[in-house]
Amino acid sequence: MVKILVRILLLTICLSLSIMSLTPVALADRGMVPISDVSVYGPGQKAIIAWDGEEEILILSTDVRASSDSQVLELLPLPSKPEIEKGDFASFEQVDKLIKEHFPTHLWDRSKEGVVGPPGEGVEIVFHEKIGAHDITVVKAADSSELVQWAEKFLKDTGIEYQVSSPKLESLVGDYITQDINFFVFDLIEVSSEPKSIEPIVYRFDTDFLYYPLKISTLAEGWTDINLFLLTPQPLKLHWLPEGSELPQGMEIGKFYDKNGPEFIQFKVSEDELISIDESLASLIGGNAWLTAISYHGDLAGLTKDLKLYKVSPTPELIFDCYQGKCTSEQKSQAVIGNFGNTIVAYGLAITPTPCYELEARLQTPPLTHSGTPYLIVDITAQEKPGYCIECLGEVPFRAKIDNLPPDRSYDVTIRYRGKIIAQESVLLPLLNIGQYFELPPYATLYVRRPEEEFRLYLEIGELTRELDSGTVVKAELKGSDMKVHTAYLRFNEINGEVMIEVNDVPMVVKISPGRMLKIERSYLFLEARCPLLVQVMPDEAAGNFKAEPEYLELRDVDSKVVYEYKGISYKKLLRLVPIEIKIEAQVDAATGEIIKQQKPWWVGFCW
Repeated sequence: MVKILVRILLLTICLSLSIMSLTPVALADRGMVPISDVSVYGPGQKAIIAWDGEEEILILSTDVRASSDSQVLELLPLPSKPEIEKGDFASFEQVDKLIKEHFPTHLWDRSKEGVVGPPGEGVEIVFHEKIGAHDITVVKAADSSELVQWAEKFLKDTGIEYQVSSPKLESLVGDYITQDINFFVFDLIEVSSEPKSIEPIVYRFDTDFLYYPLKISTLAEGWTDINLFLLTPQPLKLHWLPEGSELPQGMEIGKFYDKNGPEFIQFKVSEDELISIDESLASLIGGNAWLTAISYHGDLAGLTKDLKLYKVSPTPELIFDCYQGKCTSEQKSQAVIGNFGNTIVAYGLAITPTPCYELEARLQTPPLTHSGTPYLIVDITAQEKPGYCIECLGEVPFRAKIDNLPPDRSYDVTIRYRGKIIAQESVLLPLLNIGQYFELPPYATLYVRRPEEEFRLYLEIGELTRELDSGTVVKAELKGSDMKVHTAYLRFNEINGEVMIEVNDVPMVVKISPGRMLKIERSYLFLEARCPLLVQVMPDEAAGNFKAEPEYLELRDVDSKVVYEYKGISYKKLLRLVPIEIKIEAQVDAATGEIIKQQKPWWVGFCW
């Protein structure tokens, strides 16, 4: 479990010196607390945060300047007692070097454009040491007003008369204490009129989530640049966050821009590279890590949330229904597996000795396979209903849904009935609310092809060809038959040779074979076999032809046409009395939207 450094930086007026000048301010109005009536500037915050699931190491540096020589007080709340030592600017220089090695031709777009007084009754001093320009005291507090009173006495005992209390400050500190964040670091530093970066300090402590405090910065006013470099064992995916996580609006993964579009600053670093940043980082993570650069540029008032990342994944939830049994000529149980939005769905029939049986199911989630793919098993059992029943072989229809799953991965799904496997499928969930993707420039052409067994994904921009990793999520604009532009997300399964394309929350699958290619050119989607076939009807439009719950939608070439293969289920009542499910299979012309053929039971006309 990841432990979190709950870092509240009351030193957070990160104002651009080139565009803004501040008049003297009172302590009660600022996040950065000067110990005199001077203007204090913070051109930027930068931090390296490493997190292994149980401990966190924070290397923190702040750029500051004051309108005259002054002392500044920083306040840093933490969830547990920290180990504190002096850091090195070389850590940040090494991170900068690694980024430049991975993105050598770009620029990172940051802007897009000493005497300790006695504690109060509820305040306990647990650490005091002078480290370079820092005079650091760590206290444990149980009450916000007592903490602020202690801080004023602390300053007075060092020869500084200044009132730091304010209702807003006490409210914010009290909020952290109620969250069991009750260790506070007081850092008294000297600043001058010359801009400089204060030498870094390293904090290491136990925490169960990665955290960087930001909402405390609303004590100040103005604009800020915040750059955080996160080091984690696995790559962070900010488009889906476990329950309880928080991401301030406007904070996102940093990007590089070139004529090919934006690239996210996220890459793997080796253990040796971790050591080059700081040896303690390598000892914490114990191997390779992923570096993710995230940034915020904007108004301090917009920081209404802290950065909080939990490692714990949610528990998948099974919703299972069975319907009235009936006599059948089927000889074996069967099921189909697919997805609808962010939900895995399965529909099927369980063969029972008579129709008078009920079905029950439970969900099993075994440990990850060697491939790292989550494995989900739906175990179905049958119970005979009491009373008289007609003597015939029965079938009981059922429907299963698995909710609460992260939408950025594949799942191996198995349906078992009475211990025997009746269906297995690998399901790739669609991508909703995507925050990490490669945005396809409108003047670029995207190709997805499979020469022999090799899966290739690449761009052409003029004479330039650029290969993309198959794990990349591509965001593209597609023009439909109405000439409107639709946003599409493309995800690629290199093993199965499949592309999932999601448009307006409706996903479709395209299987790429050696003789078939997918192409997006000038915002038009083509499926090429013998010749280019233009797709003008979007998947949500094709599925909308049927008043049914879609199970599966595949884009294919059939007889020199591009068509959608559609499967869905409708639930109605036979003669308005007997609940029944109706399976629908159809082909829809992907160029015109015309229904080419449709299969459904002959008796559907008697259902309402």
